[in-house]
Amino acid sequence: MEDTKLPAPSQAARGTGSKLDGLIAEEVLEQGSWKVFWRFVPYLWPLKDKVVLTLLMTFVGVPLSQISVFMGRYLVDDVILNTEESVSWRMWMFFVIVSVQALMWVNSQVMWLVSRVMHFAIDISITWRIRKLFYSHLHKLSLNFFRTRPIGEHMYRTGEAGGLLPLIHYDLPQLVDIVYRILWGAILVSMVDWRITVLVLIYIVPYTFMAHKAYSYVQKVNAESRIQGQRATAVLRDSVAGVKTVKGYGRTAFQARKYGARLSDLRRIWIKSFFISVITHHFVLWGYRLIVGKIKWIYIGYQTMVGNLSIGEFSVMFWLIGQLEAPMERIVNHFQNIRIHLVPAMRVLETLDVPPEIQDAPEAAVMPPIRGKVEFKDVSFEYVKGKRVIEHVDITLEPGTFAAFVGPSGAGKSTVLYLLLRLFEAQEGQVLIDGVDIKKVKLRTALDQVGVVLQETLLFGGTVADNVRYGNLRATDEQMWEAIRRAELEGFVARLPQGITTHLGEGTKLSGGERQRIGLARALIRDPKILILDEPTAFLDSRTEHAIMDTFERAMRGRTTLMVSHRLVPVRHADVIFVFDQGRLVERGKHDELLALGGLYRKMWDEQTKLSGLEHFAAS
Repeated sequence: MEDTKLPAPSQAARGTGSKLDGLIAEEVLEQGSWKVFWRFVPYLWPLKDKVVLTLLMTFVGVPLSQISVFMGRYLVDDVILNTEESVSWRMWMFFVIVSVQALMWVNSQVMWLVSRVMHFAIDISITWRIRKLFYSHLHKLSLNFFRTRPIGEHMYRTGEAGGLLPLIHYDLPQLVDIVYRILWGAILVSMVDWRITVLVLIYIVPYTFMAHKAYSYVQKVNAESRIQGQRATAVLRDSVAGVKTVKGYGRTAFQARKYGARLSDLRRIWIKSFFISVITHHFVLWGYRLIVGKIKWIYIGYQTMVGNLSIGEFSVMFWLIGQLEAPMERIVNHFQNIRIHLVPAMRVLETLDVPPEIQDAPEAAVMPPIRGKVEFKDVSFEYVKGKRVIEHVDITLEPGTFAAFVGPSGAGKSTVLYLLLRLFEAQEGQVLIDGVDIKKVKLRTALDQVGVVLQETLLFGGTVADNVRYGNLRATDEQMWEAIRRAELEGFVARLPQGITTHLGEGTKLSGGERQRIGLARALIRDPKILILDEPTAFLDSRTEHAIMDTFERAMRGRTTLMVSHRLVPVRHADVIFVFDQGRLVERGKHDELLALGGLYRKMWDEQTKLSGLEHFAAS
């Protein structure tokens, strides 16, 4: 039965308290905005030739367009209203001036077009670089970072990385363009009446103050809209990823209402942003512009009536004032728009500024071919400072050993595997492969020689071949089919509509066992000397588990295998079993030896075999 009520919204969702709750610090919006801006400017350096060409088009095109209109002053005063010269001479000069104006206008339009093409080229290049940088950096961050952040945040911020384009390729060149237009506008207006230039400069001061106040509020609203968009994306992602849970619990309507509530929050912010924009631009700034505009009309009309301005100067003056006033208003608005664009920039930097916890040392060497010896020497590790998950663990595994790690949930057994894969860094002790500290070698060169099968194999979009080759992108067809044979996938592949080239997810339903066999093939295609199995049978029924373990045991031959398992039956034939409890290694030995000890392992064995009706295993 569907729930009929949605949980009460949080304080942030109701619009009280911090609207940026936990996802972007309020102080981030206030500190170092321009430092953030200049951090992104270097992204233009590889495209400096295109940027220089764009600026060159501005430096030439702007005066051409403005001087062509300024020539209208002479067209009116010295040609059209000049009754002292003959009509033929005036017509000749008329066509000369108009032709020069047209030529200048055409040239300015060509330069504008070249500038647009350069902008497009810069767009394409920077979009690729920024998104690739953000994606690459995400994968350098530790699992701790992902454990403390919602997945929807990373998805949304990856999209925001593309939103940085205006900040990088548009804002800086536009600043140059606007300042250049102001300079030319001031020169041309001053050639007619310098007092009008002063009037415009006085007008822009209160305009700047009002715009700054308005955009300060707009910036916060913009940041809030991005947060609400991120939260909506997170709900959507959770609903799709957990569709089985949603349907299994009959919560489809609940999730729809939850997503709708997030969209309502987002809609509220959009409405607020719209009305702020309307009030700011169409009432406050527009009203101020209207009042000052009327004053300019009165002044210019008066100067013309008393003979200080000619008819030609009167006819071009308002256009010239516009050429000065418009870029001055634009530069004020532009600085405020930069502040708006800095919101996604600061959010992206919140991620980019997180240093990777695990990095190759500057002097890291290439890992030589692995033989398979694994050692943990007095290793301790904690996720949260002061709470150790692994404490003083000492383990030595000779090449070819099958080692099992068992214990209650949260005992730290899986963490041992994570430390070997260097997904986390041990705070104390050493993890060694073939006597080499894994901190002293390049991580990639070590991982390339290790095979991993997790609780549930993640299948990527693509064919079966693509998923198997994920373990070794350079594998030959022969190596791929050898891995498939060892994982006993041949029968499964033969039943597929297009065999090995069948796209997974397109009408192909895989059982848990088939997924795990693909995961095993993905690991074996590396021909690893170390094989890591983290609960590979956790989600399988007992019959499938037995069949998979037979396959795994054949794949383990000649490899050092470390397997974590909650269930003890699949690992009872391991060469050595390590029993963990509360982060400590409390027992070690073979199955029979541990049963004889009568400790934690015996207790776990008795509980599992009795619950499963498998008491006969105790004597096997």
